[in-house]
Amino acid sequence: MGCLVFFIILLSIPKCYSQSKEFNIIQFGATADGKTESTKALSEAWREACGHNGHGVVLVPAGRFLILPLVLEGPCKVSIGLLIHGELLAPVSKNFATGGYWLSISKVDNLFVDGSGSLNGGGSSAWPSDTSNRPVSMKLSSVNTARISKITSSNSKFFHFGVHGCRDVTFDHVTVIAPADSPNTDGIHVSKSSGINIMHSVIRTGDDCISLGPGSKFINITDIQCGPGHGISIGSLGKYPNEEDVSEVTIRDSTFVGTDNGVRIKTWSSSFSSFVSKIAFLNLEMKDVKNPIIIDQKYCPDCKEDKMSNSKVQIRDVRYEDIRGSSTSQVAVSFECSQVCSCESIVLQDINLSYKGDGQPTSICHNVQGSASGKQFPSSCL
Repeated sequence: MGCLVFFIILLSIPKCYSQSKEFNIIQFGATADGKTESTKALSEAWREACGHNGHGVVLVPAGRFLILPLVLEGPCKVSIGLLIHGELLAPVSKNFATGGYWLSISKVDNLFVDGSGSLNGGGSSAWPSDTSNRPVSMKLSSVNTARISKITSSNSKFFHFGVHGCRDVTFDHVTVIAPADSPNTDGIHVSKSSGINIMHSVIRTGDDCISLGPGSKFINITDIQCGPGHGISIGSLGKYPNEEDVSEVTIRDSTFVGTDNGVRIKTWSSSFSSFVSKIAFLNLEMKDVKNPIIIDQKYCPDCKEDKMSNSKVQIRDVRYEDIRGSSTSQVAVSFECSQVCSCESIVLQDINLSYKGDGQPTSICHNVQGSASGKQFPSSCL
């Protein structure tokens, strides 16, 4: 019944959107020259749209608008939209190289972000910094029932999109672009959120195309073109105490091109306890991917090899089905599970991964229990 209600809500969006009132940021003093700060204009347009007794829409028309870090906050009276036809520019001054966000949208129900425009994070000014405290380009927190579509996000200083503490959020036909060597520029990072749908999108970054952190539940990822980047990752998990579990995740009908990883589950080698369960990887194509299928419970970039693999994150009920293509490393399937909590109920069905090098592709299985059926190339070690 809940799914039916949400479907009816989605069907009603175009009607609500067509009947909405627009609040053009130009009318609030914005200047479309890419140099004059228009932060106040966007903030005031949002406030008016949010307080409108109807469906308020903030309009960013064609042009380039410089926006400093800004919080767009609810609750709003009804639904609210951000219609972007122009380009929003983040500041490139070193003074803005750190911080938690560039654009933060919080405490909003029934949010729509779309248009043919873009977010330019100005990331090259911040990437040389060795800190991870860099701004997320668009951070959604405590947002429920939202749709982000047709937007392009480029060159974020940190993650392009962050989703935290949200419910029923859909990303559709989103484009994410950043250089392959840009640090921590994940396309979409999800944590402590449920009912997240990511579909029909192109993500080319220097880090994970999509990353799922603690508390990610009921996640559906469909028709993603990923690469370059680090693939689609669940984790890293277990770094902090009392992390929420990750469950009910489906990743399907997607293509990975030239990525470091295909589909990866990673946990810290010496971790706190949590669970990863009910995960499905279905109908995926790998093109020159370094690690097409990988579970890494020895994740610890600064650790020595002999201090690894004591993760207390339990991974179980994971299915890999119809995964095909080419691997640039000879180990095409790698299950490096914990010595403390072995991986359980891992299923491989119809795997066909060639090795682009001399010799045949191989599989590695450590501390894992499961089964394999159908075609298995490389030969399964389960």
